[in-house]
Amino acid sequence: MVQGRQLNRWWYAATGFLTLLFGTTTVNVLFNVLGKPMTEDLGWERSVITNGLSIETLVVGCSIVALGLLVDRFGPSIPSIPMVLAFGGGLMLMAAMPNNQAAFYALCVVIGAGAGALNPIAHATVVSAWFHDRRGLALGCLMAGLGACGVMMPYLANFLLAEVGWRSTFVIVGALCTVIPVSVYAFVTRMPAEHVEERRLARARGRIAGQSLASIATGSRHFWLLCAAIFLVSSATFGLMAQVVPMTTDKGFDRSLAVVLLSVLSLSSVAARFGVGFLLDRYFAPIIGSVIFAMCAVGVILLITSSSVAVLFLGAALVGVALGAEGDLAAYMTSRYFPKHSYARVLGSVYFLYAMGSAFGIYLLGQVYGATGSYAAGVLPIVVMVGAGIVCLLGMGRYRYSLDHQELVAETEAVPERLPAT
Repeated sequence: MVQGRQLNRWWYAATGFLTLLFGTTTVNVLFNVLGKPMTEDLGWERSVITNGLSIETLVVGCSIVALGLLVDRFGPSIPSIPMVLAFGGGLMLMAAMPNNQAAFYALCVVIGAGAGALNPIAHATVVSAWFHDRRGLALGCLMAGLGACGVMMPYLANFLLAEVGWRSTFVIVGALCTVIPVSVYAFVTRMPAEHVEERRLARARGRIAGQSLASIATGSRHFWLLCAAIFLVSSATFGLMAQVVPMTTDKGFDRSLAVVLLSVLSLSSVAARFGVGFLLDRYFAPIIGSVIFAMCAVGVILLITSSSVAVLFLGAALVGVALGAEGDLAAYMTSRYFPKHSYARVLGSVYFLYAMGSAFGIYLLGQVYGATGSYAAGVLPIVVMVGAGIVCLLGMGRYRYSLDHQELVAETEAVPERLPAT
């Protein structure tokens, strides 16, 4: 950790971007790109790879919640470094995988258990603490790493696969996913001194700084409204993202066009993170989110029902904007509605629902297609879910905390933040 001199605070956003550039999206990409040569080499069914990805995704959700609790207690680096080592080490061990499905599933568990540190939780906590102004833009810069990983990693994995094979690809990418994030956590990432001292005093008294997650969950409507909004909209965005290629080819278009549509969706999500971050510093977050989510509903309708190439591109761009906005909104709104020392545990819970919503959306559209032979019947439930998400956002009401973490509006049923006496 850098000591003795004050880093420019934008380094925390930039190095967080670098960590997320080699983050959990890497697993989805590697399993998709390397899945076929793996199964051919090992003689497995393709379902083995998808089952492994499902197991990893479920463990990631638990990992995110656990990291949120640990970061609020011990800071960002202490719990994150061993988790990164588990994540990257698990990827590298894939290179030595025997023809044993149980070993493969065990490695998926190890990778998922460490993946929380390669999600935005720890770095968003740091950025939120350092930025009392321009917080939205800083979080947008940080979160852009997620989208950039989705854009860069397929090309890197494809190149390495062609040059060195799937086993060595796991080694090289796993090493990058270990060395770079560990270096960031060990030498750069840190909280402001006052945050560290407040947490130290709380631990000395055998307590935690801030409200416990249990008291927030039982005493704050904002927690459930934000979780519900993110769950509902992620069901729409990720559900569609997972089905863009088959949905487009079913309409008679070439697969290459479907891949371009998917790229447009991903690229618009990256651009949206910067734009939404800029807007969050100037306008009320629930209003911004409501407008973007309404655009998402329009994009859903266009993508599923239209057969016009131009309209499909517009639909992909609109859904991509919502996909990019969700993470920024969750991170920013958590800082404005919950105490500063509860930030990571709340955001970890919100991101858990984000992941579960993604899984539900994929399952929902898969079931719709299986039952009807078309995705058209999925329009109504997805649009209804997005509309319900907008209602949840608008129900959040005024911000409860200022940008310098001072309480603005007390929620009558909420338990006051437990700060240690000084």
